[in-house]
Amino acid sequence: MDAARLRAMTLVSVLLVMSVTPLVASAQGEVTCCNSTDFRLYLMGEADDGALTPFQEDLESDSSDSQSTLVTPSILSEIKIGTWEVTWGTEGDYENSTWDFTIPYEVEGAAGVTINSTLEVRIGGSFYDGDGGLNPFLSGSGSLQVSVDVGSGQVSDGDRVQISLTVRNLMFSQPGDDAGVRFLWGSEAHDAHISMRFPLVDIEMKDASVLGNLVYLPIVLKSGFDDRMWSGSTGGISVGGSQVSQMPIATGVEGGVEVTFFWEAPEDFESGTINVDFHLSPQDGLQITESKSHDIDIGEDDGETGGWYPANEPLRTGGSTLDLEINAVWDGYEVQREAIIRFDGSMSQWMRWGLDNIGNQSLGSNSWWRNLNSYSDSVPSDDRHNGRVDDSELLALQGHLTGSASNLRSFMSNGLFLEIEAILGVNPIELGPSEITIDMGATRAFSADAITITIDTSYNYDSSEGERQILVETFVRASQDDYWTEIELSAELKSTLFEDLGVVASEEIQYKHRRWIVLEAITIEEDDLDPDLDFRVEYQPSGFILYGVLIGAAMSVLFLSVGIGFAMSLTKRRTSLPALVTVVTLGCLALVIYVLGMPMPIVFGVSLASVLLVFPVALVSPKDETVQKMVKQAKGPSIRCPVCSTKVVVESDVRPLRMECTSCENMLRIEE
Repeated sequence: MDAARLRAMTLVSVLLVMSVTPLVASAQGEVTCCNSTDFRLYLMGEADDGALTPFQEDLESDSSDSQSTLVTPSILSEIKIGTWEVTWGTEGDYENSTWDFTIPYEVEGAAGVTINSTLEVRIGGSFYDGDGGLNPFLSGSGSLQVSVDVGSGQVSDGDRVQISLTVRNLMFSQPGDDAGVRFLWGSEAHDAHISMRFPLVDIEMKDASVLGNLVYLPIVLKSGFDDRMWSGSTGGISVGGSQVSQMPIATGVEGGVEVTFFWEAPEDFESGTINVDFHLSPQDGLQITESKSHDIDIGEDDGETGGWYPANEPLRTGGSTLDLEINAVWDGYEVQREAIIRFDGSMSQWMRWGLDNIGNQSLGSNSWWRNLNSYSDSVPSDDRHNGRVDDSELLALQGHLTGSASNLRSFMSNGLFLEIEAILGVNPIELGPSEITIDMGATRAFSADAITITIDTSYNYDSSEGERQILVETFVRASQDDYWTEIELSAELKSTLFEDLGVVASEEIQYKHRRWIVLEAITIEEDDLDPDLDFRVEYQPSGFILYGVLIGAAMSVLFLSVGIGFAMSLTKRRTSLPALVTVVTLGCLALVIYVLGMPMPIVFGVSLASVLLVFPVALVSPKDETVQKMVKQAKGPSIRCPVCSTKVVVESDVRPLRMECTSCENMLRIEE
């Protein structure tokens, strides 16, 4: 009886194992990658509040921005160099491995130093430590290395990964008064890091979806770094070995980011299996790859929608290019300004999705598009969530932006992460009647194509107040995230015939200031503007009519004409060449200064100097008789009169020759 019961229990157990096994394989197939990965965590931030990041692009490009800790001989106890940590956002097992820590150092004011170092590693509630070897000798500059043996374990979502470096027993060789050893981190030149094997990111390649001849391939990246795992890395996909160049769509999901690629099937492709290879590289030397095959049946678009829209609001950090063009005219009373903002990429995807979701009550609490919920009644039901941007949705946004200066500021600052005052030159409250137009470009469907926003406005300015006016200044809003990867700036300010732009001041950016008799202009051309550059270009019109571009040129010509007139009148019995050369030279100099846009008082000063210098130059110019004598003397050989020693020019080659001395009238005879 017991044997029969035992056999029955064994059979049931086998059946249970057989039934559960396929379910386990299916569950494991949902997340295709990855358990543990070899990568680096870079040290960032200050010593007492440091951070760890896997993204190499977070390192400062300038070595002067490195963080550091200096240890001197006067410190005899154990010294903590720094503590760096990160809160982990994934779960997984990590295996036995050796973690290698590297930090650059520089020995100052000594031949070298012998040092003992200890590195402590905490993973949640687990603790490990290691040392840098037996009394290593450091000299000059190099890197201190410490290894830590980490046992296997499991990391949970929310666990803190922390490392701390301490040194002790420092013995300096031939120390000077300023001896010390400095440890550096946080920049590309001083890329202190810890190499580790640890769970970094889970990659889930979802099933493809088809719309017409477009195949959408969603990939979910789950890590503790949210959308930074995509925006802080380089990556992409290839289909059948061919790289897909179209920009993907990134949307936030719980615990990570979903990146949707789209592939346009060839015309001769109707159905079949495609192989998709995905790669992700958060840092140099690390490339995480995963592959999946999809069975595709190409269908036909029913034409009811303009394209595929993601379910969630797209992220704006996937990479966007910005082209800002500013055209302004100063007429003496007001500044007419046109700002053309053209952008594509992730920011274009975000705006297209938001316009089609006006009135969507399920928007996140931090979504800017919730500001347009009051316009939901103005959008017909047929235009909502139809996969394209309709006229009613564009009118709703335009009405919102023109209805209030605070609305315009909010959209630019919190939506596009741009400073509107830096673009328009004044606070939006001071603007006169404004017109805002939005051009969706070649398509109104969901895409990364360029969108153009044009703001045509004006504002009053009284030049008598003597206040500096802003042509343009830093217009990218400071943020921890990089929303704009490429920026192009073109700005031009012109004046009318009788106005001037005054003195121009610039910080950290190049400009051109030119006068062309009928107009004065300031131009800026930057094809590759650094988003982090802090710059400004200002101008200050004088309001003085004589400094106007046309009248200023006329006054300069008048001064030069007077100078030429004085030169001719003062040199009636003297040679006029030196005076004329002086006037013409200073006139050319005044012309160059005028065209190059230097302050008008300098132009007038040089022109007036041409008049004043005519008097001393005319006084020292030789008389006509003296010049004639000099010319005669230069015509041929000469002899000296034996009576009065006057130099007499010999004008004939005939010998013997009789000639009269021009001074004493004595007759001279030349035999040979």
